[in-house]
Amino acid sequence: MLYLYAVTESPTPPDLPGLRGAPLRAVGEAGLFAIVSEHEELRVQPTEDDLWVHDSVVEALMDGASVLPVRLGSLVADDAAVLTFLLERRREFELAFERVRGAVELGVRAAMAPEGVAEPEPEDAVAAAGPGTGYMQARLRRERRGTEAASRIHEPLASLARASTFRVSARERPVLNAAYLVDRDRIEDFTTRVEELDRQSEAMIVCTGPWPPYSFSSEEMGR
Repeated sequence: MLYLYAVTESPTPPDLPGLRGAPLRAVGEAGLFAIVSEHEELRVQPTEDDLWVHDSVVEALMDGASVLPVRLGSLVADDAAVLTFLLERRREFELAFERVRGAVELGVRAAMAPEGVAEPEPEDAVAAAGPGTGYMQARLRRERRGTEAASRIHEPLASLARASTFRVSARERPVLNAAYLVDRDRIEDFTTRVEELDRQSEAMIVCTGPWPPYSFSSEEMGR
């Protein structure tokens, strides 16, 4: 059986071992290849070791070509099955390469400042609303506050990216988790803007990457 790591435009696999130390090779044709390793039997677990090997292969690939990561644990029977997989989804992969070619993924996590002490509601208003309604109103206020704060961070960064995706948790201390597809020649501009926002806002902002475009490898992502 063959284990799949990524789809790429290059026929040259990275010079490092795959899962369980198996050698890597490319299967494909006409500018569309899957990087695989061959195994008699393989049981992949979402352990730190397996994740590290899988990600190391994908990250090594991005040094020389555009790459579309395949999810951990993807197995196919043989070379013929890989070729069928590539042929049936060729147009999808070609469109994905157009989206990500020459770009990388940068991740941003921003923890907003805790909400300050709010004005107490009048007792009669609290009694009228009831504890359940009061809880929902407080949660809605946190969500609104978190979304507004996240937008002040997200929008300047999204303007420097080809595409982006984000979500905001509805906690007492809202957290923004975002991914940005950034041209390689704009990475420095992007990270500089993150540093500026970190200094200017009350949020604690961390930028990670560059990574392969995990969040933007399919048409459904990055909108």
